[in-house]
Amino acid sequence: MANEDPERVSAETVPAEPDVARLQRELEDAKKRFEDLLARLAYLQAELENTRKRADREAEQAVLFANESLVAHLLPVLDDLDAAVQSAKGKDGRGLEMIRENFMRALKESGLEEIPAEGLPFDPYVHECVHFVDDDLPDGHVKEIVQKGYTFRKRVMRPARVVVVKHQDPEQGEQDG
Repeated sequence: MANEDPERVSAETVPAEPDVARLQRELEDAKKRFEDLLARLAYLQAELENTRKRADREAEQAVLFANESLVAHLLPVLDDLDAAVQSAKGKDGRGLEMIRENFMRALKESGLEEIPAEGLPFDPYVHECVHFVDDDLPDGHVKEIVQKGYTFRKRVMRPARVVVVKHQDPEQGEQDG
């Protein structure tokens, strides 16, 4: 074996020259897979961040509106207090008025606001018309509040029920008669 031809031994034991084109393709494929995985990772990272932000917003909204149900249940009590204040006179009336003011202040601190209505133009987003009347006010304005309306943190909780001015059209009146 020591007498073997050195060229033959090296040709048999040394592998053939690597296929450069095949290695180049494999490298390009590996780069493409790496770029695809990197893009997917960036997408998933952005999606995770968006999910975190959405969860934070939802938690913030839940805290803001946590008292909404309680306040909604207290609106009839507020209506009764308003009626009691209207009907009571003297010291009793002043006492009820003070209770109503304190009650309303607590509700305002929670986010409740009364919807302004009387004398203003009718707004179907915050007012509910229960009756039309002919009056000196301009057409489409609120003449009277039948039931107060409220917003809770800028969302309508209960629309104001109102009487709206609608002038009788003279031609319409003649046609009806």
